[in-house]
Amino acid sequence: MYNAANKPLFITTIASAIISAGILATSCSGSSANEEKEASLLLQQADSAATTHDFTLALELLDTIKSKYPAQIDIQRQAMALRPKVEEGAIIREIEQTDSLSAYIAYRIDSIMPQFQLVHDPSLGEDYDYYVIKQYAKSNLFSRTGVEGRVEPSGQYKILSSLTASPVKHTSIALSGSAGEVASASVPYDGERNYRSGGTEMITFIGADCDTLGYWLNNSAPAGTVKLIFKGERNYSTPLAANDRRSLAESWKLASFMKERRMLSVKRDFLERKLALTRDQMARTAGEHNAQ
Repeated sequence: MYNAANKPLFITTIASAIISAGILATSCSGSSANEEKEASLLLQQADSAATTHDFTLALELLDTIKSKYPAQIDIQRQAMALRPKVEEGAIIREIEQTDSLSAYIAYRIDSIMPQFQLVHDPSLGEDYDYYVIKQYAKSNLFSRTGVEGRVEPSGQYKILSSLTASPVKHTSIALSGSAGEVASASVPYDGERNYRSGGTEMITFIGADCDTLGYWLNNSAPAGTVKLIFKGERNYSTPLAANDRRSLAESWKLASFMKERRMLSVKRDFLERKLALTRDQMARTAGEHNAQ
């Protein structure tokens, strides 16, 4: 029960509570002011980074503001207004880099293409066109033991193997040298990609079936003799002929460049669409700002 004796204690308790609340309010106010100062500094740094075309840094700073200072509404609003401008600059920079790399790849293709000839069979149509080194443009692989690299206009890499010397019912091929051995994937006999006729065995290896062989010849193979191994019920080995080696290696290069060109084209189309969306967002943001 409240009485006069309890009055001093009651007053003291109330006073302590008021003082504590005041300290807490002052602390919160100070913390909020510090956050505002920190967020404002980051925003200034982001704007400066964008001005100097350091768009990666600018985006990192804007992301920090968004995640670390959600209570700073006014600064968040300014950061949101700045972001489309930064993203536009970053996309334009990426388009420029993509164009530069595309020009380099086009130069590499133009440099290597004179070594090749497009083979077209009117009876089969354009779907069966392929590039091959000029030395093999009119060769008949079916009549000899060896391999031949081909590149489709799409950039697909292929290796055709032909074995006439000693039938082994081969399903894969390998290349071997002082740097080790690398093998193709196995293509089981099916009468189509792997077929046999008149004592000749032929296999068509496509893309991932054989690209390790082309890569190996360009990056790891020794300068000296390389063995070509036909693997089946038993193995048959023969030295890899100079033109066969060149055919596989140069075709792999051409296919790699053509594949890179296609990927860069797709990337540029994506960036153009992304840039259009970003600019639409900038226009909407500007419209909303003017309406306020």
